[in-house]
Amino acid sequence: MKYLVKSIAVLVLSAASISAFAKVKPMNMQQGQSSGQGMGMEMSEEMKDKMARNKQKYILQVNDLSDRIQDENNSKKKQALMDEQLQVIKDHQEKKRQMKKKMMQKHHQKMMNKKGDMKM
Repeated sequence: MKYLVKSIAVLVLSAASISAFAKVKPMNMQQGQSSGQGMGMEMSEEMKDKMARNKQKYILQVNDLSDRIQDENNSKKKQALMDEQLQVIKDHQEKKRQMKKKMMQKHHQKMMNKKGDMKM
């Protein structure tokens, strides 16, 4: 009986401690990237403006193609427009992947340099 009471007490206390930890919100790893801050790098206002303009250009281009697709009656022309839109989207995704890869390489190099400085 003594062990049963101790076991129940341990279970209750474990559940209470787990629920206390659950109230702590996990750190948002994406925090700040939407405003142009990634991995501790601050973007200049000029770079932010350039990125916003490029994004706007991409959105307008995709929306224009969507409108043209909906207005088109000829199925071959419609398919050609859809293929063009798909290519625009793929190109945009590839640019984003390349930018992210470049950023990660810079970050990795920065961390390796810090690690090398710490050894000396």
